[in-house]
Amino acid sequence: MKVAGVVLSGGASRRMGRTKATIDVDGRAMADRVLDALAGVSADPLVLVGGDPVELADLRAPVVADQYPGEGPVGGVLSALDHLAADGNIDAAFVLSCDLVDITSDALWPMLEAAAGDGHSRVWAAATDRLEPMCALWSLAARGVVRERFVAGERALHRVIAELPHTTVTVDAAALRNVNRPDDLPK
Repeated sequence: MKVAGVVLSGGASRRMGRTKATIDVDGRAMADRVLDALAGVSADPLVLVGGDPVELADLRAPVVADQYPGEGPVGGVLSALDHLAADGNIDAAFVLSCDLVDITSDALWPMLEAAAGDGHSRVWAAATDRLEPMCALWSLAARGVVRERFVAGERALHRVIAELPHTTVTVDAAALRNVNRPDDLPK
């Protein structure tokens, strides 16, 4: 299975007060930390979806325009799947939020293992005691349903996942810690 890696980096970051993707955490920009985890599972290509290309230029992956800016993560996922479908060789894409500062490749491998040989599911989503829709492996075959739900006005990623054949994969909760406010940053 040929898997790409996508980091959603176009959110407004209102609670943080500045672009989350570029915030330094232990010497690495938040988005680069997520990209490192994706590279660790051999995701290729790696791209950022959304955000200002000039502001994100120092990150380790190119920026792909969010075709639906301001429309939330469903638009970001759809933008990513559309972009990757043009490649013609990608089967699936990990799509993660840029603020998962503790994500590791070890946390992502179980989703790849769950997807291997699974011809039924279209999304393999991380879960702890609840679904974590901002850390999921999306089959490019899900693209049509994502588009239909987006056009119908759906903006909640967990509801889009619920409408697709999906598998939840238990992931260590510490790996899914996200950073939304300055107080959430590691001290």
